[in-house]
Amino acid sequence: MNYYKKITVFYGAVIVFFFLLTTLTIVIPRLLEVTPYVVEDNKMAPKYSKGGLLFVRPNRRQAQAGDSITYYENQGQSVKTRRVLSVDEKINGYFVKGDNVSNAEMGLVHFRNFIGKPAFYLPYIGFLVNTQFMNMVKASLFLLAILLTLLTILYQKSYYSKKEILEKTCDE
Repeated sequence: MNYYKKITVFYGAVIVFFFLLTTLTIVIPRLLEVTPYVVEDNKMAPKYSKGGLLFVRPNRRQAQAGDSITYYENQGQSVKTRRVLSVDEKINGYFVKGDNVSNAEMGLVHFRNFIGKPAFYLPYIGFLVNTQFMNMVKASLFLLAILLTLLTILYQKSYYSKKEILEKTCDE
């Protein structure tokens, strides 16, 4: 196989791989009605480790003691997942604690901050939903597409020039 053709096939495969990867991280959560969140700390390790991707299903029912819940903190600035220690119906909130720590979290998680319960977890791939990473992937795919186009043009020029030389020698 020609050198340019090998490079074209390789970069084409890379572009298709990244396209499928980004499509799957968007399409699958929509089909399963879950929202992906990146685990930002190790307080729920080993079940949910930092850097993993946690898929949360919105739950209409109230959580019970012992359930893992995902909730907003600091007016929606961050998202955390913890285990419910107890439910306080009088002040409408949960007392929560991480599995990997000995003390309960300070304060109360109000019912209005409750997002849902974790549906499933994929370790180590939380970087896929990171905005900076996705922008870098988009730029890389754009540059790879330009490079692939240029290599295809170069390959076609060299192919047609060789074809013309062969036709001239065959005519003589």
